[in-house]
Amino acid sequence: EGHEVVAIDKNEEVIHEIRNDSTNAICLDSTEEDALKSQGLDEMDFVVLAVADDFETLIITADILKRIGVREIHARYQTDLHIRILKMLGITNIFNPEENAAKNMGEQFGYSNIKGNTIISDEYRISDIIVPDFFVGKTVEEVGLKENYGLLLVTIKRYRVNSQAKRKSDDMILEVLGIPLATTPFRSKDIISVFGKHEDVEYFLENIR
Repeated sequence: EGHEVVAIDKNEEVIHEIRNDSTNAICLDSTEEDALKSQGLDEMDFVVLAVADDFETLIITADILKRIGVREIHARYQTDLHIRILKMLGITNIFNPEENAAKNMGEQFGYSNIKGNTIISDEYRISDIIVPDFFVGKTVEEVGLKENYGLLLVTIKRYRVNSQAKRKSDDMILEVLGIPLATTPFRSKDIISVFGKHEDVEYFLENIR
């Protein structure tokens, strides 16, 4: 919402289905360099390449996007071969929705504290985690997420009483506190959003079990 989105696909039926969800939906073959150039993709903030089910189209399109000067490319992969070739082309922002969803679900089963993950790249993620009991009453500075765990605290989500609630199930609402201060204390049931490397998040989760 609030962004200009241009959708491109060579299948007219797909374009028809998504035309109401994008600023502009264009039917063209992404393996044709002149056709892609004509859309001004090199002037866009970033391009998402999501054709991993067609290996040839994925590689040709990725190569064209690099050569016409697209500044930031996010590419979907399905196999390790896709990863290797995309990285050889200089594309490092790669993602796999199915793999990420499975990882997210697996961690939520394995760790009771985790509420969700947003995978940023192969190396980094943002995770929503319920604070452990030994955080409660301590300040952001005293806990030292960056110093002790290598994690950056993005924000704190805190439950508060909903004075407008008409049903008991709506008594409490989750409020985002913005950027926390060093002196902000943690409370019971707070949810922290932290940014860091996958291994650092996993280390943190292991240590707060």
